Amino acid sequence: MQGRRNFLKLSAGAAIGSLAATLPGTVQAKSCGEINWDESADVIVVGSGFAGLSAAVNAKRQGLGSVLVLEKMQVIGGNSAINGGWLAIPKNPIQLAQGVNDDSPEELVKDQIISGRGMQNEPALRQIANRSLDAYDLCIDTGVKFRDGFNIQVGGHNKARAIRTQHGTGGDITTKLYEAGVKEGVDHRLQHYIEDFIMDGQQIIGVKVRKNYRFPDLKTGTTIFIKANKAVVLANGGFARNMALREAVDPSLDPTLDCTNAMGATGEVTLTAMAYGALPVHMNLIQTGHWGSPDEGGFGWSNALLSIGWHQGVAISVLNGKRFMDERADRKTCSEAIMKNRNADGSPAYPVVFFNYNNYAKDDRVVRALRDEMAWKVDSLDEIAAKFDIPAAELKRSIKEYNKHVGERKDPLFNRKMDTAEELTGPFVVSRIWPKVHYCMGGLKTDLGARVIDGRSMAPIKNLYAIGEVTGGIHGEARLSSTSCLECLVMGIIVSETIKADLEGAV
Repeated sequence: MQGRRNFLKLSAGAAIGSLAATLPGTVQAKSCGEINWDESADVIVVGSGFAGLSAAVNAKRQGLGSVLVLEKMQVIGGNSAINGGWLAIPKNPIQLAQGVNDDSPEELVKDQIISGRGMQNEPALRQIANRSLDAYDLCIDTGVKFRDGFNIQVGGHNKARAIRTQHGTGGDITTKLYEAGVKEGVDHRLQHYIEDFIMDGQQIIGVKVRKNYRFPDLKTGTTIFIKANKAVVLANGGFARNMALREAVDPSLDPTLDCTNAMGATGEVTLTAMAYGALPVHMNLIQTGHWGSPDEGGFGWSNALLSIGWHQGVAISVLNGKRFMDERADRKTCSEAIMKNRNADGSPAYPVVFFNYNNYAKDDRVVRALRDEMAWKVDSLDEIAAKFDIPAAELKRSIKEYNKHVGERKDPLFNRKMDTAEELTGPFVVSRIWPKVHYCMGGLKTDLGARVIDGRSMAPIKNLYAIGEVTGGIHGEARLSSTSCLECLVMGIIVSETIKADLEGAV
C-alpha cells in the first residue's frame, strides 16, 4: 500500500446544498495511483488569522522545518485582521500598573465557566488561561503595540483584564505575526484554496490545492498537490458566512441578521475534515455580537464605541423608554435581551445606547463613529426622544432613576456593576444596536494538544491538527469578549509543541 493513495474527492457544496455555486459540484470516491506531488513542506498551515500565523511562527521556532501558510483569500489575516484588537490577559503589565493585583488565570476560567453554561471544556480553558502571558509575550516579541494604560473590564469578566492594540484592530497583531514569519522563513501563499485532503488510511499526507483561486469562483486557478512531511494544521476559522450551513445547524438563528465576519468565513475545510471522520461538536452554537449596529455593515466601529456605552452609558428600549438589561452582561445574555425588542409586526425595534459626549469628544472611538454616521451627537433627552420616537416622559423618568442608581453605585433593576457608570447629563453620543452573527462555538473536536479527533475511533487523525475557531467545544454556549485572540495565539504555541512531541515520539 506504500505506493497507493486512496482518497475522497469531497464536495462540501453537496454536503450543504445551496452552496453548490461556490463549491465543487459532485461527490465521488475514487482510487488513484501514487500522487505526483508538485511540492512539499514540513508543516502546512491552512488559514492566516491569529491562530494560523501564531502556529507558523512557533513551528519555525520549534525547529520543525519548512512552514507553508495557505490562505484562500487575496489578503492575509481573515477575520482576525478586522476584529477589534482585544486580548484578555490576566496579570498583564498594564493591569498590574493599575493596581489590579487580585486577578489570575483561574479567575478568567471562572468567568468562562459561567458564560459557557455547563457546555465548556474546562481543561482547555484552563490550559489557555495559564499560558495567556505567553501570548502576550509573543505579541510584544513580534512588535505588537498596545494602547498605553488601557486595560478595562469587558462584558462577562469580573476583572479589568482586556488590553487593546494601538489602532484598535486585530490587524495590528496579524501584520506583526506575518512580518515575523517572513523574517523567520515562513512561506505565505495567498489565493490557495484547499480542494481536498490526501490521506493514507487515517493519516493526512498532503493537500490538493487550487492555486491562484479568486474567491468565490472555483473555476479559477489550477490544481496542485502539496505534500505535508510532518503535519497539517487547520486554522481556517469559522463558517458564519455560510448561510446554508448556518441554517442547517441552527434553524432558529434569524437569517436576516448581519454578520461581522470576513466574506471568506465559509467553512469548506471544516466540512472536508468531517468527511474524513473528524468529529464535529457544538455546530449549532453560533454566537451573536450584542454590540452590532444596524447603521453600518460588517464588523464596523460599534464594538469599539460600545466599550464606552456599556460602561459609562445606558441601553434604552425605543418602545417604552425603559432600560431592559444589564449592559455589562455576557454576549448571549445581552443579545437575547436586545432581540426581544420587536415592533408589533415582528420587525426590529432597535434600542439605543447613549453616554455623555463631553468626556469623550476627542476619543477616536467617538470621532470615528460620528464621522461615519453610525452614532449621533444629541443635546438633550427630548431630542433623543424625538429623533428615535421614544416616549419622552418615560425616557426622562428612566434616566432620573438610572442617575440615582449611579450615585448609589447599585442597580436594583438588573444587578449591573456600577463602578464605571456616569451620571447622564448631556450632551450625548447616541447609537442604535442590534446583534450580528459573530462567532461559531462549534467545529472540530480536538484533544488538549490540538490533535483532531476521529469520530469513528475517538483517536487522533495522524498528523492532522486544528486550532482557533475551526475547533469546537471549548467555550460552551457563549464565548467571552477578548478571549478568541487569546485562544488562537496560545493554541498556535501549543500546537507547535505538540507536533514536535509527536515527531519525537514517533522516532
